[in-house]
Amino acid sequence: MFDQIRAAASERFSEEKNAIDSKAQARSEAIDAQNERYIAVKAQINNAKIAVESGFESIQTIRNYLLDLRNTIALAGETGEDPELRAGEFDAKIAQINGEADTGGPAFNLVGYINRVDFSPHTIEYRADLALKVTELQGTYIGHDWRIHANDGTYWVPDLGADSLTQYSELQGEVQKTTLSDGTEADKTSSLRNAVTLVSYDSTTGAITLDVTFDPSQPAETVTGTLEQEGNGLFGSWFYDGLTTSTGRQQAFDAIEKAEIELTSRESILQKAAGLVATDSRKIDEELDRLSKDKVAALTEQLDETEQLQVTTAQQIFAMQTNLDNLSQQQQNYINAFAGFVRSPFLRFNLTA
Repeated sequence: MFDQIRAAASERFSEEKNAIDSKAQARSEAIDAQNERYIAVKAQINNAKIAVESGFESIQTIRNYLLDLRNTIALAGETGEDPELRAGEFDAKIAQINGEADTGGPAFNLVGYINRVDFSPHTIEYRADLALKVTELQGTYIGHDWRIHANDGTYWVPDLGADSLTQYSELQGEVQKTTLSDGTEADKTSSLRNAVTLVSYDSTTGAITLDVTFDPSQPAETVTGTLEQEGNGLFGSWFYDGLTTSTGRQQAFDAIEKAEIELTSRESILQKAAGLVATDSRKIDEELDRLSKDKVAALTEQLDETEQLQVTTAQQIFAMQTNLDNLSQQQQNYINAFAGFVRSPFLRFNLTA
């Protein structure tokens, strides 16, 4: 009979243990699912953090390039130096600066990829929690982009990678044409290295005049308009007399000094972005830590409930065994007592007449 009782208790134990395990598994799966969602959010925040850190690195790289430019300008003024060679070095370094600004993809860049139509900076958005909160990081531009809005309504826009200048009917309009001395028609595009000359520039009003050559055998075209620009303010050597004059070289030195100040100002925009990223990252880390603690608590609760079930079951089996032993002992006592009573001489009598 005890085996039957123990089997029944074991069956109840298994049922209750399965209930405990099922509850714990459901809770664990819910925690894991929540954890995965937070990890996905953290991944977006980490990408934004990479963009911010890369921006700081690019600013430092450009600061180093500015030191190189100072050295190039100084050498251009030395006796026996080739100004054209130094101007080429200067222009190559300017191209490196603009290239550094746009390094990496847009998803990881807060200091480049300017909108060339309205000069608005690039921005990065990321999900900041499991609800609908989205953080937008405002970028900046540490390269230099510019164009000239001519008095005739057209636009002269540079190709920063090719060091050329092209006339368009309007922003994002059609390329204008010119007729060369041999009668052929060509785009109105000139090299900023050797076919564009700065005639005058007023930094207060932005008024600017250029001489642009399309064909060496033809007179240069004079372009007058307003300079529109964004970024660090550094032009190629054409803007500074090709570094051939002391005035031009001093203007280049002054432009570098302003660019250094501009970099510091734009670095503060990155610092603000870094603060936003750090705040969002900390909040997600707190949630992940909470979920980790919940996971441990769920496991601890499962173990505690299982242990308590084992103790309770063992106690119940022991109690039932004790009860059975007591019943068995009482039964034996009754049997022994009855047997003694039957053997008593007082119960003996003669049934015959």
